[in-house]
Amino acid sequence: MRDRMLIVYAGKYGCTEKAASLLQSRLEDTEVVNLKVTAVPALDDYDAVILGSAIYYGRIRKEMARFIAQYEQELLSKRLGLFICAGMTGERAEQELQQAYPEALYKNAVAKEIMGDEIDPDQLSVFDKWVLRMVKGKGHGAGGGISLDKLERFVCTMLAH
Repeated sequence: MRDRMLIVYAGKYGCTEKAASLLQSRLEDTEVVNLKVTAVPALDDYDAVILGSAIYYGRIRKEMARFIAQYEQELLSKRLGLFICAGMTGERAEQELQQAYPEALYKNAVAKEIMGDEIDPDQLSVFDKWVLRMVKGKGHGAGGGISLDKLERFVCTMLAH
């Protein structure tokens, strides 16, 4: 019998949703829950849970923070994967990933990854465009896209544990 997996995500402009969908396409018997629109099923029904969130202003989405606050103890009993969609790279990105989730979940996770970022500037509010420009600099609007190499590595790690 195969493990059942649940991907729970929170995003704003579509990058995290795309990453969750790509993960689902590579993992059998996996359901996906968008915290903005879908009720969370009973976690008891799943062997593994993957949490994914976009990073805005250095923090995970509020929907994800609420979900974690409610289910942290249950999540600690699962095979766990954590990812973020963020525009930072290198050591700064690693710090964002580590700070995004509670320490206990971060330490318990078998797979952790920064999937990259992908931003459609036409979907951004004027304020978010300004913030993006301040954070990433002029001319860095669209992001580098989701890293398929990182996504595949994440999948392999989840399946190996």
